[in-house]
Amino acid sequence: MRIWIDPDKLALKGMTVSDVATALRDQNAVFPAGMVGQRPTTERVAMTLPVLTRGRLSEVSDYENVILRATPDGAIVRLKDVARIELGAQSYNMVSRLNGKPTTLMMVNLQSGANALTTMELVQETMVEAARDFPAGITWSIPFNTTTFISDSVEKVVHTLLEAVGLVIIVVFVFLQSWRATLIPLLAVPVAVIGTFAGMLALDFSINTLTLFGLVLAIGLILLGRRSPRVR
Repeated sequence: MRIWIDPDKLALKGMTVSDVATALRDQNAVFPAGMVGQRPTTERVAMTLPVLTRGRLSEVSDYENVILRATPDGAIVRLKDVARIELGAQSYNMVSRLNGKPTTLMMVNLQSGANALTTMELVQETMVEAARDFPAGITWSIPFNTTTFISDSVEKVVHTLLEAVGLVIIVVFVFLQSWRATLIPLLAVPVAVIGTFAGMLALDFSINTLTLFGLVLAIGLILLGRRSPRVR
C-alpha cells in the first residue's frame, strides 16, 4: 500500500509525517495470536509456527479513512485529506534479458537541466574504462539510447542550414545575375541563426526538439521573407 503525502496539505493541517506514521501504527497494529506447536505439548514437534491476526486495514478505502486527528467540536482529519493512497505491486524486481541471454539492467536518468548528449558521452567513457576490469565473458552494451533522436535532430538542422545557404545562392544568382546582389541575402541567414541563438540564451532555453524546430523555422522565414535587392 503506497501513501503519497501532500506536504502542503499536511502543513495546512498543522501536522507532520510523524503524526501520519503514528496514526497508521496505532490503527493498523498486528498482534500475535499464539503459536502452533507451542508448549505445553505431550510430544516433540518439528517446528513451531507463529499465528498473526490480520490487520484492520487491507483496502485502499480503509487507509483513506484512517483518522489522523479529531477535535472536540467534531472536526476530523482523515488520511485521504492530506495524501493519495494506491495499491502498488508487492515487488518491483525485474528480470532483464538481452538477445535471450541473462543480463543486468542499469537505467540512467537525467537531472533537471542536464545535457543529454554530454551525459551519454560520459556514460560511454565510464563504461569503456570500467570494462577493463570486467571478468572474462562479460560485456556491456546500450540497447536503448534516447539521445539518438536528439543527435539526428541536430544533424537535420545542420543539413537544413547548408541547404538554405545553397538555395539562396542558386535562386538569387539565377534571377539577379549578380554576385554582389547574391551576397546580401546570403548574409541574412547566419544573422538569423545567430539572432535565434541569442534569443534562446536570453530566455534560458536549452537545445531540445522545440528549439531545434524554431531554428529551422527561422531559417525558412529568411528564405521566404527576404526581398531581393534591386539591380540598376
